[in-house]
Amino acid sequence: MKSLFRIAALALALMLALPALSLAETAQDAAADPVVLTFDGKEYTLSDLSAELDALYNGGYVEDANDYDSAMDSMLMTLVLHDKIKKEGLDQFTEDEEAAFLAEAQQEWDQAIQEYVDYFKTDDSEEALAELAKQAEAYYAAYGYSVDYIVDCLKEEDAYSRLEAIMVGDRDVSVSQEEIDRVFAQWVEDDKELVGDDVFSYELYRYYYGYNVCYIPEGYRSIIHILLTVDDSLLNALSDAQATFEESVTEENPDGDAALLAAVADAKAAIIASRKAALDEIFDRLEKGEAFQTLIAEYGEDPGMEDPVQLETGYPVHRDSIVWDSAFTAAAFSEKMVQPGDVSDPVVGANGIHILYYLRDIPGGASELTDEISQSIENYLGNQKLNQCYSEAIARWTAEHEIVINQEVLDMAKAAAAEEADAE
Repeated sequence: MKSLFRIAALALALMLALPALSLAETAQDAAADPVVLTFDGKEYTLSDLSAELDALYNGGYVEDANDYDSAMDSMLMTLVLHDKIKKEGLDQFTEDEEAAFLAEAQQEWDQAIQEYVDYFKTDDSEEALAELAKQAEAYYAAYGYSVDYIVDCLKEEDAYSRLEAIMVGDRDVSVSQEEIDRVFAQWVEDDKELVGDDVFSYELYRYYYGYNVCYIPEGYRSIIHILLTVDDSLLNALSDAQATFEESVTEENPDGDAALLAAVADAKAAIIASRKAALDEIFDRLEKGEAFQTLIAEYGEDPGMEDPVQLETGYPVHRDSIVWDSAFTAAAFSEKMVQPGDVSDPVVGANGIHILYYLRDIPGGASELTDEISQSIENYLGNQKLNQCYSEAIARWTAEHEIVINQEVLDMAKAAAAEEADAE
Protein backbone atom coordinates (compact mmCIF):
# COMPACT_ATOMS: atom_id res chain seq x y z
CA MET A 1 0.00 0.00 0.00
CA LYS A 2 1.49 3.34 -1.03
CA SER A 3 1.45 6.21 1.42
CA LEU A 4 0.57 9.84 0.99
CA PHE A 5 3.32 10.53 3.45
CA ARG A 6 5.74 8.58 1.32
CA ILE A 7 4.96 10.93 -1.53
CA ALA A 8 5.61 13.89 0.73
CA ALA A 9 8.57 12.39 2.53
CA LEU A 10 10.22 9.20 1.39
CA ALA A 11 9.78 9.63 -2.35
CA LEU A 12 10.76 13.25 -2.00
CA ALA A 13 13.79 12.23 -0.01
CA LEU A 14 14.66 9.77 -2.75
CA MET A 15 14.49 12.49 -5.37
CA LEU A 16 16.49 14.95 -3.36
CA ALA A 17 18.85 12.73 -1.38
CA LEU A 18 21.83 12.80 -3.70
CA PRO A 19 21.86 16.52 -4.51
CA ALA A 20 21.00 17.55 -0.96
CA LEU A 21 23.72 15.41 0.58
CA SER A 22 26.42 16.54 -1.80
CA LEU A 23 25.70 20.25 -1.65
CA ALA A 24 28.25 21.08 1.02
CA GLU A 25 31.13 19.12 -0.44
CA THR A 26 32.88 22.20 -1.74
CA ALA A 27 34.11 25.09 0.34
CA GLN A 28 31.93 28.20 0.26
CA ASP A 29 32.66 31.80 1.00
CA ALA A 30 31.07 32.13 4.46
CA ALA A 31 30.22 35.79 4.01
CA ALA A 32 28.59 35.40 0.62
CA ASP A 33 27.07 32.02 1.43
CA PRO A 34 26.43 31.76 5.18
CA VAL A 35 25.81 28.49 6.99
CA VAL A 36 22.11 27.91 7.57
CA LEU A 37 22.20 24.37 8.99
CA THR A 38 24.68 22.23 10.88
CA PHE A 39 23.85 18.53 10.97
CA ASP A 40 26.08 16.42 13.21
CA GLY A 41 28.87 18.91 12.68
CA LYS A 42 28.51 19.09 8.91
CA GLU A 43 27.62 22.51 7.55
CA TYR A 44 25.05 23.35 4.86
CA THR A 45 24.84 26.81 3.42
CA LEU A 46 22.14 29.10 2.13
CA SER A 47 22.92 28.09 -1.44
CA ASP A 48 22.38 24.46 -0.42
CA LEU A 49 18.98 25.36 0.99
CA SER A 50 18.13 27.38 -2.12
CA ALA A 51 19.00 24.39 -4.31
CA GLU A 52 16.72 22.23 -2.19
CA LEU A 53 13.94 24.78 -2.54
CA ASP A 54 14.41 24.91 -6.32
CA ALA A 55 14.10 21.12 -6.51
CA LEU A 56 10.93 21.20 -4.42
CA TYR A 57 9.36 23.99 -6.43
CA ASN A 58 10.31 22.60 -9.85
CA GLY A 59 9.02 19.20 -8.79
CA GLY A 60 5.68 20.66 -7.78
CA TYR A 61 6.05 19.81 -4.10
CA VAL A 62 5.64 23.40 -2.93
CA GLU A 63 3.59 26.16 -4.50
CA ASP A 64 5.74 29.04 -3.31
CA ALA A 65 9.19 29.40 -4.88
CA ASN A 66 10.28 31.19 -1.68
CA ASP A 67 9.07 28.60 0.84
CA TYR A 68 12.34 28.27 2.72
CA ASP A 69 10.67 26.67 5.76
CA SER A 70 9.50 23.70 3.69
CA ALA A 71 12.94 23.45 2.10
CA MET A 72 14.54 23.30 5.55
CA ASP A 73 12.10 20.59 6.66
CA SER A 74 12.83 18.61 3.51
CA MET A 75 16.59 18.92 3.87
CA LEU A 76 16.48 17.81 7.50
CA MET A 77 14.22 14.87 6.73
CA THR A 78 16.44 13.79 3.86
CA LEU A 79 19.54 13.90 6.05
CA VAL A 80 17.86 11.97 8.86
CA LEU A 81 16.50 9.26 6.61
CA HIS A 82 19.70 8.90 4.62
CA ASP A 83 21.70 8.60 7.84
CA LYS A 84 19.37 5.85 9.07
CA ILE A 85 19.74 3.98 5.80
CA LYS A 86 23.53 4.06 6.15
CA LYS A 87 23.51 3.00 9.80
CA GLU A 88 21.14 0.09 9.14
CA GLY A 89 23.03 -0.99 6.02
CA LEU A 90 19.89 -0.74 3.96
CA ASP A 91 21.90 0.38 0.92
CA GLN A 92 23.96 -2.80 0.84
CA PHE A 93 22.90 -5.43 -1.69
CA THR A 94 23.86 -8.97 -2.63
CA GLU A 95 25.38 -9.88 -5.98
CA ASP A 96 22.05 -11.30 -7.11
CA GLU A 97 20.26 -8.10 -6.12
CA GLU A 98 22.86 -6.00 -7.92
CA ALA A 99 22.38 -8.13 -11.03
CA ALA A 100 18.60 -7.73 -10.82
CA PHE A 101 18.93 -3.95 -10.55
CA LEU A 102 21.22 -3.87 -13.58
CA ALA A 103 18.85 -6.03 -15.62
CA GLU A 104 15.86 -3.84 -14.75
CA ALA A 105 17.82 -0.67 -15.48
CA GLN A 106 18.97 -2.01 -18.83
CA GLN A 107 15.41 -2.91 -19.73
CA GLU A 108 14.17 0.60 -18.86
CA TRP A 109 17.05 2.15 -20.80
CA ASP A 110 16.41 0.00 -23.87
CA GLN A 111 12.74 0.87 -23.74
CA ALA A 112 13.50 4.59 -23.52
CA ILE A 113 15.85 4.36 -26.51
CA GLN A 114 13.27 2.43 -28.53
CA GLU A 115 10.52 4.93 -27.73
CA TYR A 116 12.75 7.74 -28.94
CA VAL A 117 13.54 5.85 -32.13
CA ASP A 118 9.88 4.98 -32.77
CA TYR A 119 8.85 8.58 -32.30
CA PHE A 120 11.39 10.13 -34.67
CA LYS A 121 11.94 7.44 -37.30
CA THR A 122 11.04 8.23 -40.90
CA ASP A 123 12.23 4.96 -42.44
CA ASP A 124 13.10 1.48 -41.21
CA SER A 125 16.59 1.13 -42.66
CA GLU A 126 19.22 -0.25 -40.28
CA GLU A 127 21.41 2.80 -40.79
CA ALA A 128 18.61 5.25 -39.94
CA LEU A 129 17.53 3.31 -36.86
CA ALA A 130 21.11 3.00 -35.61
CA GLU A 131 21.65 6.74 -36.04
CA LEU A 132 18.46 7.51 -34.11
CA ALA A 133 19.56 5.18 -31.31
CA LYS A 134 22.83 7.14 -31.02
CA GLN A 135 20.89 10.40 -30.95
CA ALA A 136 18.65 9.00 -28.22
CA GLU A 137 21.64 8.04 -26.07
CA ALA A 138 23.15 11.50 -26.50
CA TYR A 139 19.81 13.15 -25.73
CA TYR A 140 19.30 11.26 -22.47
CA ALA A 141 22.96 11.61 -21.50
CA ALA A 142 22.65 15.39 -21.83
CA TYR A 143 20.11 15.26 -19.01
CA GLY A 144 22.27 12.97 -16.88
CA TYR A 145 20.44 9.73 -17.64
CA SER A 146 22.28 6.47 -18.13
CA VAL A 147 21.99 2.83 -17.15
CA ASP A 148 24.18 3.52 -14.10
CA TYR A 149 21.93 6.42 -13.10
CA ILE A 150 18.85 4.18 -13.30
CA VAL A 151 20.63 1.51 -11.24
CA ASP A 152 21.39 4.10 -8.55
CA CYS A 153 17.73 5.20 -8.52
CA LEU A 154 16.52 1.63 -8.19
CA LYS A 155 18.90 0.99 -5.32
CA GLU A 156 17.84 4.17 -3.60
CA GLU A 157 14.18 3.30 -4.00
CA ASP A 158 14.74 -0.17 -2.62
CA ALA A 159 16.64 1.23 0.34
CA TYR A 160 13.76 3.54 1.18
CA SER A 161 11.31 0.65 0.86
CA ARG A 162 13.36 -1.24 3.43
CA LEU A 163 13.32 1.84 5.62
CA GLU A 164 9.53 1.95 5.44
CA ALA A 165 9.39 -1.57 6.82
CA ILE A 166 11.51 -0.48 9.80
CA MET A 167 9.27 2.52 10.37
CA VAL A 168 6.16 0.34 10.54
CA GLY A 169 7.75 -2.48 12.51
CA ASP A 170 5.20 -4.88 13.98
CA ARG A 171 2.39 -2.33 14.17
CA ASP A 172 -0.96 -3.34 12.64
CA VAL A 173 -1.78 -0.98 9.79
CA SER A 174 -4.62 -3.06 8.34
CA VAL A 175 -8.05 -1.50 7.84
CA SER A 176 -11.27 -3.15 9.05
CA GLN A 177 -14.65 -3.11 7.31
CA GLU A 178 -16.06 -1.28 10.32
CA GLU A 179 -13.55 1.52 9.80
CA ILE A 180 -14.42 1.67 6.10
CA ASP A 181 -18.16 1.85 6.86
CA ARG A 182 -17.62 4.64 9.38
CA VAL A 183 -15.64 6.78 6.94
CA PHE A 184 -18.13 6.11 4.15
CA ALA A 185 -21.00 7.32 6.34
CA GLN A 186 -19.07 10.52 6.98
CA TRP A 187 -18.34 10.95 3.28
CA VAL A 188 -22.05 10.59 2.56
CA GLU A 189 -22.86 13.37 5.02
CA ASP A 190 -20.11 15.57 3.64
CA ASP A 191 -21.31 15.09 0.04
CA LYS A 192 -24.91 15.65 1.05
CA GLU A 193 -23.87 19.03 2.36
CA LEU A 194 -21.76 19.63 -0.75
CA VAL A 195 -24.31 18.82 -3.47
CA GLY A 196 -27.67 18.18 -1.77
CA ASP A 197 -30.27 17.78 -4.51
CA ASP A 198 -28.46 20.06 -6.94
CA VAL A 199 -28.02 17.94 -10.08
CA PHE A 200 -25.68 20.47 -11.66
CA SER A 201 -23.28 20.33 -8.69
CA TYR A 202 -23.50 16.55 -8.45
CA GLU A 203 -22.61 16.00 -12.09
CA LEU A 204 -19.98 18.73 -12.04
CA TYR A 205 -18.11 17.05 -9.19
CA ARG A 206 -18.67 13.52 -10.45
CA TYR A 207 -18.03 13.84 -14.16
CA TYR A 208 -15.90 16.96 -14.61
CA TYR A 209 -13.84 16.86 -11.39
CA GLY A 210 -13.78 13.06 -11.18
CA TYR A 211 -14.88 12.80 -7.53
CA ASN A 212 -16.54 9.71 -6.06
CA VAL A 213 -19.62 11.63 -4.90
CA CYS A 214 -21.31 9.52 -2.23
CA TYR A 215 -24.67 11.31 -2.15
CA ILE A 216 -27.09 11.11 -5.08
CA PRO A 217 -29.87 13.66 -5.68
CA GLU A 218 -33.40 12.31 -6.12
CA GLY A 219 -34.78 11.68 -9.60
CA TYR A 220 -32.12 9.64 -11.39
CA ARG A 221 -32.96 6.65 -13.51
CA SER A 222 -30.66 4.05 -15.06
CA ILE A 223 -30.69 3.93 -18.86
CA ILE A 224 -29.12 1.54 -21.35
CA HIS A 225 -29.46 2.04 -25.07
CA ILE A 226 -28.81 0.91 -28.60
CA LEU A 227 -26.85 3.43 -30.66
CA LEU A 228 -27.07 3.18 -34.43
CA THR A 229 -24.47 5.31 -36.15
CA VAL A 230 -25.28 7.06 -39.43
CA ASP A 231 -23.39 8.72 -42.27
CA ASP A 232 -21.56 11.88 -41.18
CA SER A 233 -23.10 13.84 -44.03
CA LEU A 234 -26.56 13.27 -42.54
CA LEU A 235 -25.41 14.38 -39.08
CA ASN A 236 -23.73 17.45 -40.56
CA ALA A 237 -26.90 18.35 -42.44
CA LEU A 238 -28.87 18.12 -39.19
CA SER A 239 -26.30 20.22 -37.34
CA ASP A 240 -26.44 22.90 -40.03
CA ALA A 241 -30.25 22.91 -40.03
CA GLN A 242 -30.37 23.23 -36.24
CA ALA A 243 -27.84 26.07 -36.23
CA THR A 244 -29.79 27.95 -38.90
CA PHE A 245 -33.04 27.48 -37.02
CA GLU A 246 -31.51 28.63 -33.71
CA GLU A 247 -30.35 31.84 -35.38
CA SER A 248 -33.99 32.55 -36.24
CA VAL A 249 -35.04 32.40 -32.58
CA THR A 250 -35.22 35.93 -31.18
CA GLU A 251 -37.04 37.78 -28.43
CA GLU A 252 -39.55 38.97 -31.01
CA ASN A 253 -39.93 35.46 -32.48
CA PRO A 254 -39.22 32.97 -29.65
CA ASP A 255 -40.62 30.05 -31.67
CA GLY A 256 -38.24 30.66 -34.56
CA ASP A 257 -38.88 30.32 -38.26
CA ALA A 258 -41.41 27.55 -38.95
CA ALA A 259 -39.85 26.63 -42.29
CA LEU A 260 -36.43 26.28 -40.72
CA LEU A 261 -37.91 24.15 -37.94
CA ALA A 262 -39.46 21.94 -40.60
CA ALA A 263 -36.02 21.60 -42.19
CA VAL A 264 -34.68 20.28 -38.87
CA ALA A 265 -37.49 17.73 -38.76
CA ASP A 266 -36.73 16.69 -42.32
CA ALA A 267 -33.04 16.21 -41.49
CA LYS A 268 -33.97 13.99 -38.54
CA ALA A 269 -36.40 12.03 -40.70
CA ALA A 270 -33.64 11.42 -43.24
CA ILE A 271 -31.41 10.05 -40.49
CA ILE A 272 -34.15 7.70 -39.25
CA ALA A 273 -34.86 6.57 -42.81
CA SER A 274 -31.18 5.74 -43.37
CA ARG A 275 -31.35 3.00 -40.69
CA LYS A 276 -35.00 1.96 -41.19
CA ALA A 277 -34.17 -1.68 -41.86
CA ALA A 278 -32.21 -2.07 -38.63
CA LEU A 279 -34.86 -0.17 -36.63
CA ASP A 280 -37.63 -2.37 -37.98
CA GLU A 281 -35.66 -5.50 -37.09
CA ILE A 282 -34.95 -4.27 -33.56
CA PHE A 283 -38.55 -3.37 -32.71
CA ASP A 284 -39.86 -6.54 -34.32
CA ARG A 285 -37.57 -8.65 -32.17
CA LEU A 286 -38.46 -6.66 -29.05
CA GLU A 287 -42.14 -7.32 -29.71
CA LYS A 288 -41.35 -11.02 -29.90
CA GLY A 289 -39.84 -10.86 -26.43
CA GLU A 290 -36.09 -10.75 -27.02
CA ALA A 291 -34.05 -9.12 -24.29
CA PHE A 292 -32.94 -5.56 -24.94
CA GLN A 293 -29.43 -6.42 -23.76
CA THR A 294 -29.17 -9.11 -26.42
CA LEU A 295 -30.03 -6.58 -29.11
CA ILE A 296 -27.46 -4.12 -27.73
CA ALA A 297 -24.78 -6.75 -28.27
CA GLU A 298 -25.93 -7.32 -31.85
CA TYR A 299 -26.85 -3.82 -33.03
CA GLY A 300 -25.38 -1.33 -30.55
CA GLU A 301 -22.39 0.80 -31.48
CA ASP A 302 -21.76 2.63 -28.19
CA PRO A 303 -18.44 1.38 -26.74
CA GLY A 304 -19.75 2.15 -23.25
CA MET A 305 -22.38 -0.54 -23.64
CA GLU A 306 -19.64 -3.10 -24.34
CA ASP A 307 -18.48 -2.81 -20.75
CA PRO A 308 -20.29 -5.54 -18.75
CA VAL A 309 -20.38 -3.38 -15.62
CA GLN A 310 -21.73 -0.38 -17.50
CA LEU A 311 -24.30 -2.56 -19.23
CA GLU A 312 -25.46 -3.89 -15.87
CA THR A 313 -25.63 -0.53 -14.09
CA GLY A 314 -26.63 1.67 -17.03
CA TYR A 315 -26.13 5.40 -17.43
CA PRO A 316 -27.55 7.56 -14.60
CA VAL A 317 -29.79 10.17 -16.23
CA HIS A 318 -31.77 12.99 -14.59
CA ARG A 319 -34.21 15.44 -16.14
CA ASP A 320 -31.73 18.20 -15.30
CA SER A 321 -28.58 16.32 -16.38
CA ILE A 322 -25.84 18.39 -17.99
CA VAL A 323 -23.56 15.58 -19.19
CA TRP A 324 -25.76 13.83 -21.75
CA ASP A 325 -26.88 14.82 -25.23
CA SER A 326 -30.07 16.81 -24.71
CA ALA A 327 -31.92 14.51 -27.12
CA PHE A 328 -30.80 11.50 -25.08
CA THR A 329 -31.95 13.08 -21.82
CA ALA A 330 -35.30 14.10 -23.29
CA ALA A 331 -35.88 10.56 -24.59
CA ALA A 332 -35.06 9.11 -21.17
CA PHE A 333 -38.01 11.05 -19.73
CA SER A 334 -40.36 10.90 -22.71
CA GLU A 335 -43.96 9.72 -22.53
CA LYS A 336 -42.89 6.23 -23.57
CA MET A 337 -40.57 5.95 -20.54
CA VAL A 338 -42.94 5.57 -17.59
CA GLN A 339 -41.57 2.61 -15.66
CA PRO A 340 -38.62 0.20 -15.71
CA GLY A 341 -38.79 -2.03 -18.75
CA ASP A 342 -40.11 0.65 -21.09
CA VAL A 343 -38.45 1.35 -24.45
CA SER A 344 -38.30 4.74 -26.12
CA ASP A 345 -39.07 5.64 -29.69
CA PRO A 346 -35.99 6.11 -31.88
CA VAL A 347 -34.46 9.51 -31.18
CA VAL A 348 -31.83 11.34 -33.18
CA GLY A 349 -28.88 12.71 -31.24
CA ALA A 350 -25.47 14.13 -32.03
CA ASN A 351 -23.96 10.65 -32.47
CA GLY A 352 -26.74 8.91 -34.36
CA ILE A 353 -29.98 7.16 -33.47
CA HIS A 354 -30.72 6.07 -29.91
CA ILE A 355 -33.23 3.54 -28.64
CA LEU A 356 -33.37 3.78 -24.85
CA TYR A 357 -34.33 1.19 -22.26
CA TYR A 358 -35.53 2.21 -18.78
CA LEU A 359 -33.48 -0.16 -16.63
CA ARG A 360 -34.33 0.96 -13.10
CA ASP A 361 -34.79 3.90 -10.76
CA ILE A 362 -31.72 5.01 -8.84
CA PRO A 363 -32.56 5.74 -5.19
CA GLY A 364 -31.56 9.17 -3.98
CA GLY A 365 -29.42 9.56 -0.88
CA ALA A 366 -26.34 7.54 -0.01
CA SER A 367 -24.68 5.95 -3.01
CA GLU A 368 -23.71 2.31 -3.08
CA LEU A 369 -20.45 1.47 -1.34
CA THR A 370 -18.77 0.20 -4.48
CA ASP A 371 -15.50 -1.72 -4.58
CA GLU A 372 -13.84 1.39 -6.00
CA ILE A 373 -15.03 3.63 -3.14
CA SER A 374 -14.23 0.95 -0.57
CA GLN A 375 -10.69 0.63 -1.93
CA SER A 376 -10.30 4.40 -1.91
CA ILE A 377 -11.31 4.55 1.75
CA GLU A 378 -9.05 1.63 2.62
CA ASN A 379 -6.12 3.40 0.97
CA TYR A 380 -6.99 6.62 2.78
CA LEU A 381 -7.15 4.97 6.20
CA GLY A 382 -4.12 2.81 5.55
CA ASN A 383 -2.15 5.88 4.54
CA GLN A 384 -3.16 7.62 7.76
CA LYS A 385 -1.86 4.72 9.82
CA LEU A 386 1.36 4.51 7.84
CA ASN A 387 1.83 8.26 8.07
CA GLN A 388 1.57 8.04 11.83
CA CYS A 389 4.26 5.35 11.89
CA TYR A 390 6.51 7.39 9.61
CA SER A 391 6.05 10.63 11.54
CA GLU A 392 6.82 9.00 14.89
CA ALA A 393 9.90 7.23 13.49
CA ILE A 394 11.28 10.39 11.91
CA ALA A 395 10.70 12.32 15.14
CA ARG A 396 12.62 9.69 17.11
CA TRP A 397 15.49 9.56 14.66
CA THR A 398 15.71 13.33 14.35
CA ALA A 399 16.14 13.60 18.13
CA GLU A 400 19.26 11.41 17.86
CA HIS A 401 21.14 14.08 15.89
CA GLU A 402 22.81 17.34 16.77
CA ILE A 403 20.98 19.90 14.67
CA VAL A 404 21.61 23.64 14.66
CA ILE A 405 19.53 25.90 12.44
CA ASN A 406 20.83 29.42 11.93
CA GLN A 407 17.48 31.16 12.27
CA GLU A 408 19.00 34.55 11.53
CA VAL A 409 20.18 33.40 8.10
CA LEU A 410 16.88 31.64 7.44
CA ASP A 411 14.90 34.76 8.35
CA MET A 412 17.21 36.85 6.19
CA ALA A 413 16.57 34.59 3.20
CA LYS A 414 12.80 34.72 3.71
CA ALA A 415 12.84 38.51 4.09
CA ALA A 416 14.92 38.95 0.94
CA ALA A 417 12.55 36.67 -0.97
CA ALA A 418 9.51 38.57 0.28
CA GLU A 419 11.09 41.89 -0.69
CA GLU A 420 11.89 40.60 -4.15
CA ALA A 421 8.34 39.31 -4.56
CA ASP A 422 6.91 42.69 -3.53
CA ALA A 423 9.17 44.46 -6.01
CA GLU A 424 7.80 42.32 -8.83
